[in-house]
Amino acid sequence: MKPIFERVLFGNRRKARPPGASSSVSSTLTTRDIETYYLRVIGNCLKRMLIKEEDVQIGVRRTGTAPSGLSSFAGYVRVLRWDPVVTPVVLQNLPVIDARIRKVVSASVLLEHTQFDGLWVQATSSTQGSPTSLLGLPAELKYQSRPVSL
Repeated sequence: MKPIFERVLFGNRRKARPPGASSSVSSTLTTRDIETYYLRVIGNCLKRMLIKEEDVQIGVRRTGTAPSGLSSFAGYVRVLRWDPVVTPVVLQNLPVIDARIRKVVSASVLLEHTQFDGLWVQATSSTQGSPTSLLGLPAELKYQSRPVSL
C-alpha cells in the first residue's frame, strides 16, 4: 500500500532502479504485454478525444533503456482518415493528450518500472480527406532583409 501512496503523493520523484533489482510485476510481464497495455492506454485516451478507432492506427514500441535504467516505450499514431472538425483539435491538444497518458502510466502498477518517451503522430498527404492547402495561418510572416536590433 505504501508504494501506491508514494506514487500518488510524490509522483514526480521516481527512484532509479538499482542494477539487478527486479519487481514481482515486471518480471512476469513480457515486452509485448507492456506494449499492449500502453496501446490500450493510448487508445482509450484518443477515444475520449472522440477519435474513431478506424481513423487511426496505433502502435507502441520499446525504444530502449532510459538513463534511470527503466525500459522506455513510445506510442505511434498514424492518422488514416482526416476528420475536418476533430483531427485539428486533437493535433492542437497533443501536449494535453501526452500529459494524460503520462498520468495514467505513473499511476499504473503494471507500468511502474517503465518510462513513457512520448507520442509520435503522423498525418501524411495521402491521409484520406486530408487538407490539400494550408488552412488558417496563425500569424502573417514578414520577410526582413536585415537583422532587427532590439
